[in-house]
Amino acid sequence: MVELQRNSCFDAAIIIPLRAKAVRQPEMVRLIQLVETLPEGYEVIIVDDGSPQAVKQWLTHLVEEWQHHSGGHTRRFKLVSLATRFRRFSLARARNAGARAAAAPVVLFHDVDFLAAPSVYQRLLRHIKTQQLAAKPENFFCVPVAFLTEAATVHFMQTFKRHQEAWCFRDRRQLPLESLQFLVQGSSCIVMNRKDLLSIGGHDEGFKGHGAEDFELLHRLACRFPIAEKPPEYERNMGSGTVTEYRGFRAYFALYGEQCRQAGCTLVHLWHPKRKGFGYYRHKQNFKRLQQVMTNQLPVERRPPTISPAVLLDEATHG
Repeated sequence: MVELQRNSCFDAAIIIPLRAKAVRQPEMVRLIQLVETLPEGYEVIIVDDGSPQAVKQWLTHLVEEWQHHSGGHTRRFKLVSLATRFRRFSLARARNAGARAAAAPVVLFHDVDFLAAPSVYQRLLRHIKTQQLAAKPENFFCVPVAFLTEAATVHFMQTFKRHQEAWCFRDRRQLPLESLQFLVQGSSCIVMNRKDLLSIGGHDEGFKGHGAEDFELLHRLACRFPIAEKPPEYERNMGSGTVTEYRGFRAYFALYGEQCRQAGCTLVHLWHPKRKGFGYYRHKQNFKRLQQVMTNQLPVERRPPTISPAVLLDEATHG
């Protein structure tokens, strides 16, 4: 592990898990692009979950170079390298390792395929401070993610290189629907109090590969810190499309991203061909496990609603 002295002067740690077979993979290009976009105020934790030695060495050099140029005062970089080469990749395991290694009081889980203009990350940092997450774990939230089409990804990157925002997602009436596969407000980009996360055990590492591990964590958080009345058929998976009715757990979790979207803090998911690594996608097995978890209902705290589910369906709602 490339590690420096613990330092809590950063407001939030961005945790980026990955596994790559080779240095020249697209994921590595996107990692560099992402890290070099992040503004001051973030601690950056890269978690390598089982890449070959050549990739590990390259990442070590890269992180040391970033840290040297930053001086460690305005941004902090750390590489967590897991000895999991011959184990199935696990987003849950990687995210937990990143949270344990972080020094900042707030953690943010960020996939390598997510991206935004620097101005969005600056607004996000301000939103984190406004929510007082360092002291109030009940204010956890999700950062909305707009999944782009292949053509929209090309357009986004053209504007990104000019340091501009391709679209504004604050106004529901002006979403670039022709450019979206779908918009996920209750995304895996969960922002929460680090100590609170560790106190509840982090992500459930029984979820292997990619799929549903984020929903299981959101389920536990939502039972502790409910935001509204749960929808009908809460345990039902209504699919990954844009929410059109208040039904199922995805609609409920979307409420946790509403304020963040209205604050202008939506990321995009850059299009890529479906990954073919063994065991990466385990949606069938993981969603079956999720259903079992949700069926065994956790105690739900009684708290007054803080948001109306109607905001998800009200086309006039905008920030």
